[in-house]
Amino acid sequence: MVELLTPLAAIFIVAAIFLVFATRLGIPAVPIYIIVGVILAPFIPQGTTLELAQWGVAFLVFTFGVEVEPGRFRAVARDSEHVAALQVLLIGSLVFGLGLVFELDTLNAIYFASAAALSSSLVGRELAVHDIRRNLIQGRLISSIHFAQDLFAVVLILVLSADLFTPDGIALKLGYGVVILLVAALVRVYLFDILVSLSGESDELIILTGVALLLGFISLAELTGISIVVGAFAAGLAITREFPDKLAFEAGLESFDDFFAAVFFVTVGSLITVPTPRALLFAGVLLFVIVVLKPLVTIYALLYQGYETRTASLTSFGLDQVSEFALIIAIQALILERIQPDVFEAIILVAALTMITSTATRQYSEPLYRVLMRVLPLESTHSKLNSRSSVDSSLKDHVIIVGYGRLGTLAAQTCEDEDQPVIVVEHDPDRHELATTHENHIFGDAVSSETWERANADEAQLILSTVSDRQVSSQILGLKTEADVILRSDRVDEAGEMLEAGADYVIVPDFLASEQLLEKIRMVLTEDASLEELRSRNKRRLHEDLEFR
Repeated sequence: MVELLTPLAAIFIVAAIFLVFATRLGIPAVPIYIIVGVILAPFIPQGTTLELAQWGVAFLVFTFGVEVEPGRFRAVARDSEHVAALQVLLIGSLVFGLGLVFELDTLNAIYFASAAALSSSLVGRELAVHDIRRNLIQGRLISSIHFAQDLFAVVLILVLSADLFTPDGIALKLGYGVVILLVAALVRVYLFDILVSLSGESDELIILTGVALLLGFISLAELTGISIVVGAFAAGLAITREFPDKLAFEAGLESFDDFFAAVFFVTVGSLITVPTPRALLFAGVLLFVIVVLKPLVTIYALLYQGYETRTASLTSFGLDQVSEFALIIAIQALILERIQPDVFEAIILVAALTMITSTATRQYSEPLYRVLMRVLPLESTHSKLNSRSSVDSSLKDHVIIVGYGRLGTLAAQTCEDEDQPVIVVEHDPDRHELATTHENHIFGDAVSSETWERANADEAQLILSTVSDRQVSSQILGLKTEADVILRSDRVDEAGEMLEAGADYVIVPDFLASEQLLEKIRMVLTEDASLEELRSRNKRRLHEDLEFR
């Protein structure tokens, strides 16, 4: 372990220097880490680099598992599984076939294909963190597709790590993997709640409990001779069940996450070497498939399943990189001397490049989406969209409510109580299912002009957006309608810009909450209400909110 201290010190010192300038220029951290790795490559032995890469991936996979809650994927699970399967089967088979054409043996063709078919849950999560935290549909699709692919990748790692490719050798590794995953499931269902309760209300003990589980599963993986990444993935799944202090636990892991993210991306950069012409050929094929072909497959697969073009496009931009599991497969193959140097060089080079290009595609996702709309025949399956929608085309002077969260639900109910016709627009399958209780509802993206045509926006009396999405707000402000417009924003400066652009009112939750708090303080000070009465009201409202969620 001592021999790792010098490389780690060099990684963080050089990375810190570069990040000081990158932060001021607004450059994302991932490309900087990879550049630092390229600079440090001559000073770090390859054996050390491979070891650091495996530990970096292991911990990051663990944090991804902790943050994943399969229950959130229920509404998009089937669609995500179809997309993940299509990528693995279509993209994987195509690249596997190309590998055989390039005279690779079967095993190296599998390594080649896995790099093309699998996407990085770590990079995708970092780039789509805004959409994931806000529970947007594209964020949930990205996370769900990654989760499905990761499960497949775990099986692939177990198979390819077999000492001998015989039925008994493969079955042994798969058996060990299944046992570890079963242990994780048992811990999740029966043991973890007990461990949390024993920790009391100590955030430190809960964090230590999680780290202890991680080390325990890694030790179990080492004991059975399988990749520590599989053990780390299982440890993360063991902690995905909701518990009262989970937010504190995740917050405590953030510093570890940042540490190992730096280690992982720097080691990826340090593994890059000057490629041979044959490696460049392999890299060119992989890059084209991952950056161009795979996003198109994702887009058309989601369009076929009835999603809007914008949702499909934004989802595809979170899947255009090489998976960390593909890197682990390649690293293990290099250690076992099973992978050809040209194939390994190509996979590492393309992994680094796509981790940089995916940062760019995510950052400029909206302009890219508009470009794709102009140059490609992207058209959603309207029959599927229409089957989920129900709108009276003769409606006039109606209210259009965008988003069916708590605010949208209350607004829609208020309109119906006042006998005011209302149309609910929602493109989250879970929430749209709730919205079907209203006579008029549309399953669609509020950024799409087709959605507003179906909602008969030019005849509406009021348009209320309950979602804090600048693209949605801009689309509404650009409509040719005489309807009053109420929007929502999380920022006061942005709200001012919306008012200048023509909005009649902008909801700023923090501002409204501050006003309500001041009103409650005035009520207490003027003795219009007792603290006990306010407490009772607050408790009742919180219970109502929990029941709604």
